[in-house]
Amino acid sequence: MREYGFHGPAMNVSAMCASGNAALITAKSWLDAGVVDDVVLVATDLSATPENVSHFVRLGVAVTDTDPLDGCRPFQEGSRGFTVGEASVAMVLSSRASTPYLHLLGGAMSHDAHHVTSIDPGLTQVMTCFRDALANSGVDAGSVRYLNAHGPGTAQCDRAEAAVVETLFAPSTEIYSVKPLTAHCQGAASAIEVAAAALGSERGIVPAPPTVATAHPQLLDGPTPLADGITVKSSLGMGGHNSVVVLAPPC
Repeated sequence: MREYGFHGPAMNVSAMCASGNAALITAKSWLDAGVVDDVVLVATDLSATPENVSHFVRLGVAVTDTDPLDGCRPFQEGSRGFTVGEASVAMVLSSRASTPYLHLLGGAMSHDAHHVTSIDPGLTQVMTCFRDALANSGVDAGSVRYLNAHGPGTAQCDRAEAAVVETLFAPSTEIYSVKPLTAHCQGAASAIEVAAAALGSERGIVPAPPTVATAHPQLLDGPTPLADGITVKSSLGMGGHNSVVVLAPPC
């Protein structure tokens, strides 16, 4: 703030793995309220120390002994969880951008209030979060073209997000997760994955990893030409933090 002479509102946003989505929703609320014209959003996580990684391995959700595409197979048979990464990403949200990568239409958050690591198996709050995000954005579920999933490759998250796709969205909605390519960057994860969608939009590509095993029928297999339509980005943070943002192409 001092280096660049910024004097507007500033805050740290923390919602575990959902922090990036939470920051996007916060930034949009400031823009919509007229509090700011632009928001610089920076998401950073440097927590992949040997000790922290070992905790996730012992928990049964992290993989360190094989190639990422082999161990982390979101929505595919044989997935063992995620590899752990570190990252930092920055983006600008603006009410006056003339050539945006994407439009952030809206979003929502909810909380399972169920368990420190596990998703509530009833999925009530997960489903509510998706429905609220669509309602907040004025988007019909049938118009969603892609789900950029949280997709860490764990059994719980695969089950939850597959159930959302099969319950809320049309059979034409396609799924992908970039975690086999970026690893799970924890607090920076959803921001990294939104940035991947934004850069993919600029290049006309859906940045999906290749499938390596029998997969959900709506899972994309490798980089795919981008079709016009809405992208929903979900992030399900440890401890029950559910978040969903809705993204539209620039024109």
